[in-house]
Amino acid sequence: MYKNILTPKFFKDNPVKNLTAQQFVYGQIEIPELSEVAADVVRKYDERADEEREEILRENDLDMLLKRLKGKCEPLNSHLVLQKAMEQEELIIPRILELLKTSLNDVFIENAVKILANTGKDYAKTLLEMFDEIRSPYASSLVCIALGFIADEDAIPVLMKKYNEFKSLYPQENYEQGPLLGLIKLNERFYT
Repeated sequence: MYKNILTPKFFKDNPVKNLTAQQFVYGQIEIPELSEVAADVVRKYDERADEEREEILRENDLDMLLKRLKGKCEPLNSHLVLQKAMEQEELIIPRILELLKTSLNDVFIENAVKILANTGKDYAKTLLEMFDEIRSPYASSLVCIALGFIADEDAIPVLMKKYNEFKSLYPQENYEQGPLLGLIKLNERFYT
């Protein structure tokens, strides 16, 4: 339906920048096992996070999980926090969506987007409806990545608009990389 927008020329004229936060988050969504494998390798040589790991595995309190999603845990254990949150997605997703509107905490924003992109439910419509309520341009940028994984083709014009908006408003930042990566994923899902 929107193949005429996502042309090879568009992607050639607008290449992905290397080593951006958006690219890192995209990779973690695309291959979530990478974080787990990396943590397992590091854990063999560093036992500092073992006690916390056991606490996380027993954790069922939503407030504590939200706190950990905001970065209150060892990076080695962050994949476990995401898994625990997804086990309780019916309860935690509404709170994540509400916090995502106003959060300026990069760690929380990144974790929220990873969860939203990997749940079994489709939150694309909700994310599209709340776009204008998201205060942080970084959060909006990363939401575009999640939409690339979960939205249908109708999100393409929205992401294209966000791409152009970020490119114009924030020329010194990488915010446009989120919509670009979302468009790349949508192109891959629907047109290749």
